[in-house]
Amino acid sequence: MTFEYLRQSLFFFRQHLITLAAIQLPFLALIGILGFILQGNMTGASGESAGSFLLLGLLQLGLLPLYWGATIFYMQSVLDGKPLSPMSAISLGMTCWGRLLLTYILNGLAVLLGLIALVIPGVIVGVRLAFADYICVLENKSATESLKQSWSQTQSYFWMLLQGFILIFLCLFLLEMLIQQLFGSTLIAVVLSLLVDFGGVMLTVFGFRVFSAMREGQ
Repeated sequence: MTFEYLRQSLFFFRQHLITLAAIQLPFLALIGILGFILQGNMTGASGESAGSFLLLGLLQLGLLPLYWGATIFYMQSVLDGKPLSPMSAISLGMTCWGRLLLTYILNGLAVLLGLIALVIPGVIVGVRLAFADYICVLENKSATESLKQSWSQTQSYFWMLLQGFILIFLCLFLLEMLIQQLFGSTLIAVVLSLLVDFGGVMLTVFGFRVFSAMREGQ
């Protein structure tokens, strides 16, 4: 079923490309442009550069739950047969910003600890916690409840999720490497990398497809 769910996820991505782009690209573009500007100003003091990139990282961390939550709300609205507009989805994303941010941070820390422990445990943890964001947003659960529930519910879907995530990640990684080889650190590279970053929504779409299958008992 992995390839079938990947096919369905790609179909969803293509069918709803404009709306997904309207939800995510403004935020990704802001982060990308600021990163490009900071990279061009690396001639300053190292302390100032480090501080600037720290602020950029904090901005990225703060914005991610907003457009991520909006994307999840939009996907569920399509499943319900009542598609949201981009602004409505973003407005709903604001309502769960704090819970989703904490879920993301705890998830990231758990994966980081697993990666430190010889990499493979980190991959396992990342896959087992893949449903946490959807649970947090759609079931209005706290961060800890979402993580615990995801760990339990992903057990039967582990290999499916792992295979799908690896295939999508490899495609995105190879595209990013190709862009860097061809265009280096130019503005064209920034724009193309932005599109690759947006392509990362396929990970969210695929995870949501498997999450929906789990809820439907498939």
